[in-house]
Amino acid sequence: MMLPYATMAAINTSNTTVGFADSDIYAMTPADIDRTLDELQAMGVQNVRILIPWSHIEMVDNFYYWDQVDRLVNAAYDHNMGIVGDLTSTPAWATLPGQPASSGAPASPEAYAEFAGLVAQRYAGKISAYEIYNEPNTVVAWTPKPDPAAYTEILKAGYTAIKAADPNATVIGGVLISVADYGDGLTVNPVSYLQRMYDAGAAGYFDALSFHPYHYSLPFSQGRPFGNLSAINQMDLMHEVMVANGDGDKLIWATEYGEPTSVVDEPTQAAFISDFLNSWSQIDYAGPSFIYTTRDRATGSTNDQDTLGVLRTDWTPKLAASVIELWTATHPQTAPSAVTLTASTAVAPMEATTMPQSALTATAPTTETATAPTATATDTGTQLTAPAPTATTDPTATSSTTRSSGASGSTSKSGTTTKTTRKGRTSSTR
Repeated sequence: MMLPYATMAAINTSNTTVGFADSDIYAMTPADIDRTLDELQAMGVQNVRILIPWSHIEMVDNFYYWDQVDRLVNAAYDHNMGIVGDLTSTPAWATLPGQPASSGAPASPEAYAEFAGLVAQRYAGKISAYEIYNEPNTVVAWTPKPDPAAYTEILKAGYTAIKAADPNATVIGGVLISVADYGDGLTVNPVSYLQRMYDAGAAGYFDALSFHPYHYSLPFSQGRPFGNLSAINQMDLMHEVMVANGDGDKLIWATEYGEPTSVVDEPTQAAFISDFLNSWSQIDYAGPSFIYTTRDRATGSTNDQDTLGVLRTDWTPKLAASVIELWTATHPQTAPSAVTLTASTAVAPMEATTMPQSALTATAPTTETATAPTATATDTGTQLTAPAPTATTDPTATSSTTRSSGASGSTSKSGTTTKTTRKGRTSSTR
């Protein structure tokens, strides 16, 4: 018999729902975790996307270090926030032979499924949705190179395990970034990658799809003239693939979107984010969006990975923070709704285990932050305006701008760029 045993904070899937994706929060102190969540809620935000890095939780096969993710999940839950957990980053022991930890493709779908199932069991009632890996259509996130069929096997195994442990959880597939085809499959555009996922049997193994529509020089809404190389057109084509495969009723979530103030100035960052929120909310098959990220790693740095926050390193707000605050004021965000969870058997609580000291030498995952200026954004009722966004360069030009993809290295965020590089990351999870 199925008996109720808990309630879950379910995320509102409206296309006006906005959250934050914050990779750095995983490695923060308890005080900084709470302050980050307080800052998000001060902007009216009720949802947060976090890393759940397999490589840092199960560094040694069958030894689990839950303390840090427990601390983070419990803090977000205590704030009554909806949580998206990105199950990414492969431990060294679980990668394909010869591949690096974190970005290396997992050798065994069964091993990944075991981890995903344990996470879903442990956090049932607290984590609302799970993503299966992060940006696997890039070589820096899936080595030796992207493989849609192999990813689909991981997706199927992860979906099955999560649903068995927590039938109410939303499982999000794809987690694809806007890139062009480059080299011998080093990056694969998200449209063809998705089609190859369906060819490999992905239908029925995800509840929603996620997409990271970064482009540092082209505002999201202005991509229509640029064919299938722009993020907004790629998204339309992805939806067409979903419709053709019977998934037209499933939403596409934007679980990361941002603009670094080392690439543009703070008013332009605010304008890009305003443009994105307004245009995203006009797409009927779009779900929630998540801005990347809360706070700069190093305001004033010339590295794009250091300046993606809407707060400066010293916690002072950029103009983009005002854009978010005005968005939530004009598009009220609902607190996550309670959903009754059920289980057929009692599940004993899992205790955190102590890792062998020799396994605790890995560097904790780092995260990206950005800064934003304080300026006035104009409330126009249904539209939020900041300085009008303009394309800062030829959007079809190749760019070397990259942003770390967290647990899986770094990937270009310039939309049509074709370069991928690693930039000083210690973790393969964003």
